Amino acid sequence: MNSVVKMRLVYALMVFFVLSITMQMGLFLTNQIRDFSLQGIRISGILIDLVIGYTLVRILWRITRQWYLTRKGIKLFRSRAHHKLTKQFNDKYRSWKTELIVVEDDAFIALTIGMLRPKIVVSTGVLKLFNDMEVNAVLLHEWYHCRKRDNIKMFLSTLFADAFGYFPIIQPSVRFYKTMKELLADRFVIKQMGTELHLGNVLLKLVQLGKIKRREAAVHFTETAIDYRIMQILEPEKAVKVPVALFRPLLLSCVFLLLISIGGSS
Repeated sequence: MNSVVKMRLVYALMVFFVLSITMQMGLFLTNQIRDFSLQGIRISGILIDLVIGYTLVRILWRITRQWYLTRKGIKLFRSRAHHKLTKQFNDKYRSWKTELIVVEDDAFIALTIGMLRPKIVVSTGVLKLFNDMEVNAVLLHEWYHCRKRDNIKMFLSTLFADAFGYFPIIQPSVRFYKTMKELLADRFVIKQMGTELHLGNVLLKLVQLGKIKRREAAVHFTETAIDYRIMQILEPEKAVKVPVALFRPLLLSCVFLLLISIGGSS
C-alpha cells in the first residue's frame, strides 16, 4: 500500500474512533439526564461518567494550553526578532506568501507556529551553522508544513492523544502520522532542490549537535523520526517502511467502544 494512502487511512481510522466515542458519550449523557429519576446510581454509569469527565477536562486543558503557548511563543519570537534579517528573508521568500521570523538566538530553532496563519521561525544560530543551501532545505521543510496546514493536524493529533489516549488505537496512530508527516516534508525538500545532499547534511549535523532547543505549540524541524529521515536520505529511491501494528489496538478499541455502548444503553 502507498505510504501516503496508508497514512490517510490511519488518520481516518483514528478520527472515526474519536467521533464514535464522542457520539456514544453524548448519547449516554442524554439518556442519563432523561432517565435520572428512574435509573438510580449504577456502577457502570459512574465509571462512564468518570471517563467522560476526564476526557472533557483533557480537551479543555489542551485547547487552552495550545492557545496560550501559541500566543506566548509568537509574542516572544517577535520581541527577539532580528529585524534586518527578518526583512531580508521575507523579501527573498516573498513568493511563498508565508511570514518568516528570524530570531536572535545561537541555539538551533527551526519551526512552524500558528494555525490559522502559520509562520516560519528560524534562529540566527541556524544561519551560522549551515550554508545557504542547507538553510534553504530547512526552510523548505517548514514551508511544507505551512502549505499543508500541518499545525492544525498536529494539534488535533495531540488533542486526540491527550483526551482519548485510553483508546489503544490512538497513541500508535498518532506516532505513525507524525513520523509520516516528517518524511513527506523531507521528500518535498528533496523534490524541490533536486538532491538529497543539502537536507542530508543538515540532519547529520543535527545528530552530531545533540540536544535541540524545543518549544511547545509548534511543529519543529526535529519533531520526530530522525532515524527514518536519515534512512530516506540514504536511499531516496526506496519508500521508507514505518511499522505500525494496529490489529490488536484496533480489536481492543472496538471492544472498549462496545462496552461503553452497552453500558450507556443498559
